[in-house]
Amino acid sequence: MPKVITSPLPRWQGSVTLADPLTLPQVELIEAAFEPLKNIPDSGQVYLTALDKPQIPAILACVEKWELTDFPAPTLETFPMTPRKATHDLIAWIFGELRRIYIGELDTPNE
Repeated sequence: MPKVITSPLPRWQGSVTLADPLTLPQVELIEAAFEPLKNIPDSGQVYLTALDKPQIPAILACVEKWELTDFPAPTLETFPMTPRKATHDLIAWIFGELRRIYIGELDTPNE
């Protein structure tokens, strides 16, 4: 059953509907987006775009419906990347929710 998440972001209010359960192609895109997180330099400096870029294909593959204010349904070519902090926060929020679906069974306490 799809999962509707409500935006906590002031810039884009509304909701996004995520696929749940995820398919193999969706999971593969999510796993591919984990790789750059493993390679953050020791200095801790990393450009936001380097983190966001591999997450966008996973987001696009997993979002079933966009219902955010002033945010048209994007494609890879049209996904807004500015203002940079706001779009990074959006990508981080949606990908974080996808991660929760991906590892959901690990979050379920033993009963």
